[in-house]
Amino acid sequence: MNPFQLILFLCVASVSCFVPQHSQRLFPSRYQHQTTSLLRLMTEEQVLRLVEKSEELWDKALESRKRANELTIEAETLGLQVESLASDATTSLKGASISEESLKEATDVQNKSIDLGSLLQKAVEASKEADEIEALAEEALAVAEAGLEQHLKDFPEAD
Repeated sequence: MNPFQLILFLCVASVSCFVPQHSQRLFPSRYQHQTTSLLRLMTEEQVLRLVEKSEELWDKALESRKRANELTIEAETLGLQVESLASDATTSLKGASISEESLKEATDVQNKSIDLGSLLQKAVEASKEADEIEALAEEALAVAEAGLEQHLKDFPEAD
C-alpha cells in the first residue's frame, strides 16, 4: 500500500467510526410496528390543484410567448429602419466629400445596429424562457392527467 492509499484509508476509516448506524438496521424488530404502509388515495381536490398548477404554467407560457413575439416584431421593425438608414448613410459616404452630417448618419446607423442586436438577444432569451415554461407546463399537464387516472382508479364511482 503506497502512502497516498494509506492516508486515504485512514481518513475513510476515521470518518466511518463517527457515523452512527441507522437504528432501524440495528434493531429491525423494535421498529416493525412503525413501518406499516399508509394508503394514499388521489382525491378530487388534489387533482384540481394539479390541473390549476398546469393551467397557471400554460398562462405563464402564453404571456412569455407573447412577449417574445412582441420583441421579435419590434426587432424586425428596427431592422428595417437600420437597413434603410444604412443605405442612406452608405450613399452619403460615397459622395465626393465626407461631411459632418454623413458621419453623424453613419454613427446613428451604428448605434441603431447595436440596439438591434440587444433587442434580438432579448427576443431570443424570451423565446427560450417561453420554451422552458411550456416544457414545465407539459410536465404539469402529464402529472395532472396521471393524477386524474389515479383518482378514477381510487374512486371508480366518481366517473
